[in-house]
Amino acid sequence: MPLKEKQIDPRKAFWPFRLSAREDVDKIKEEIEKLSTDAQYGWGHTIDFGPFRKDGLLGEHYLQMIGSMQDLGWLPNSLRGQRVADIGCYTGGVSLYFSHLRAAKVFAVDEVLGNLNQCSYLADVFNTSEIETIHASIYDLHAKIERGSLDMIGCFGVLYHLSDMLLGLYIMRDLLTEDGLLLLDTNAVNNAEESYANFGRFYAGMWWQPTTLCVRDMFEFMGFEEIEIAVHEASRCLVKARKARGDIPFKRGMNWKFDQIKDLRTRSLDPGIMRPASSRKA
Repeated sequence: MPLKEKQIDPRKAFWPFRLSAREDVDKIKEEIEKLSTDAQYGWGHTIDFGPFRKDGLLGEHYLQMIGSMQDLGWLPNSLRGQRVADIGCYTGGVSLYFSHLRAAKVFAVDEVLGNLNQCSYLADVFNTSEIETIHASIYDLHAKIERGSLDMIGCFGVLYHLSDMLLGLYIMRDLLTEDGLLLLDTNAVNNAEESYANFGRFYAGMWWQPTTLCVRDMFEFMGFEEIEIAVHEASRCLVKARKARGDIPFKRGMNWKFDQIKDLRTRSLDPGIMRPASSRKA
């Protein structure tokens, strides 16, 4: 039986924002409904506004991720003075939480404008001026955010939506400072022995479903170290990793402009290194 990563029990973090008594609640509700209608898949994160609660497609999964990362000791108790990004922000639940942790700047990124507009509205309603929204694909971010300028990146529910998972990881690495932190959540098969990715056929917008070993391998090959993985619910895992010093070992075939593409590690000629899925009888 294939080896598995450690499993943890998710804990929901406390949502720290509430509307003040002077807010026009009816007007806010009206705008939220408009923003929900404008986005193809509606409102994303379930948000407790205090006087009312707006349920979203993704529920309170974002609070469970935050709570789990806090329990694991991965998410700092304070982001004071740090520049961080929330890539694939949707309604902005994580972006606002990073602001709550006193980040100096939070870049909230989404390629779907209808999603990003929800985040912009939440930032205004809760007066989180540290948040700057960016309408962009992850593949364009090196032109939007200064390279090597981010202390931390959160990327939750995005990796498996990328046609090129390796390039996505490399771009996030490129945006991080030396020893910068990447926190990530992804759909994954809990298999720490075999390295492969199922083609998702765009089920729920999914291009790929990697094994946890495949996730670990991709992080390693794209220049990360201190990689930790924890399965926090069925078919999902959390990942913590830091930007490694030096360069990635192999560059040929990647959709990126490198100064040179000489291999920094000798290529293996043993096909067993791929550790593919075992064939199993029905």
